[in-house]
Amino acid sequence: MKKVIAVVLALMMAVMMCTAATAETTNPVAGKKVAYIMLLPSATIFQMWANSCVDLCKALGVECDVHFCNGDFNAWQDRISACAAAGYDGLLISHGNQDGSYTFLKGITEQYPDLKIVCFDTQFYTDGEYQKLPGVTQLFQQDKSLVTVLLDAMIEKFGEGARLIKVWRGPNYNSPFDRREVGWQEYEQAGKIKTVGEVQPLQDSMDSANSVMAAYLQSINREDVDGVVVYYDLYGQGVYNAISEDSNFSGDKALPMAYLDIDQVDVTNMQNHPEIWMAAGTTDWTMNGEIAMRLLLLEIAGEYDKIYDPATGNYGVDVVEVPGTAIMATSLKDTSTVENLGEIAGETYGNLGYLSVADWMPADLIHK
Repeated sequence: MKKVIAVVLALMMAVMMCTAATAETTNPVAGKKVAYIMLLPSATIFQMWANSCVDLCKALGVECDVHFCNGDFNAWQDRISACAAAGYDGLLISHGNQDGSYTFLKGITEQYPDLKIVCFDTQFYTDGEYQKLPGVTQLFQQDKSLVTVLLDAMIEKFGEGARLIKVWRGPNYNSPFDRREVGWQEYEQAGKIKTVGEVQPLQDSMDSANSVMAAYLQSINREDVDGVVVYYDLYGQGVYNAISEDSNFSGDKALPMAYLDIDQVDVTNMQNHPEIWMAAGTTDWTMNGEIAMRLLLLEIAGEYDKIYDPATGNYGVDVVEVPGTAIMATSLKDTSTVENLGEIAGETYGNLGYLSVADWMPADLIHK
């Protein structure tokens, strides 16, 4: 009888241990509903982001909707309000403008206190200073490093004191540009670079960047400048065209340029004319989407302590930054595309170590 009792107790213990182990790895987000809401129109890099969000959610049994708002801030606000009212568990919000996002999102968090939010490239600013929204995690590319990896490439090519033209809009035009400007100012103040000119497109378009840059080139001598750094890829395509179309700055006199962010058009231009389009500073946009969605799912699970910032190595933070990588034109293969840059990029590109993880959401979940 004692032997039977001992066997029963052993079986009960085994079941309890199995139950405990199962409980430890129970997926706390299964059945939840989230959305990725992007202010801007769809583009290759943003679709890469969206795809990784959907893939991660599918692996965890989470429903994920994707919405692009074509640059319409009112449509962006309306979509956020509609999803919040519809009972979504979490929203991944991208590219809100600096002036209106704080007041609007503060109202959303107050009206829907159980709704979890992660914001990408969205600064909270009002009353002359940056703000925080309790419980909301902000994700950025490490914009400063996106610039400095390109400045390092220029310095390697032209030496300390490289004479550079800067193409951007600012200051105080938008937060990513201002954050990128920090890297430029640090290098200039240290004497590593010299700003010989500044070009500001009149509109956020390739055509505007093209016309303004083309006019600026007429005012300078090729021998007075080493290179150009552009803060935004749409401007970069316009600048590339302006340089390519000016015989004083192309061909044997090619003026090298580098820019931030990346698109398939840019990769193709770098492959065709590396003497002009020298480098791009970027992050892995597929990885960015996964990083962002992991932050949101950890918020939904109440595991804020597992939110990880690869820029500082800290956990439990409310600001996360993804370090930048320089993609060099000379490293590209004939088969390189914006979607397989991991084959030629450095270790900061597509690094699984940048992911926030949990027992139920391991780093290799969608990377088997």
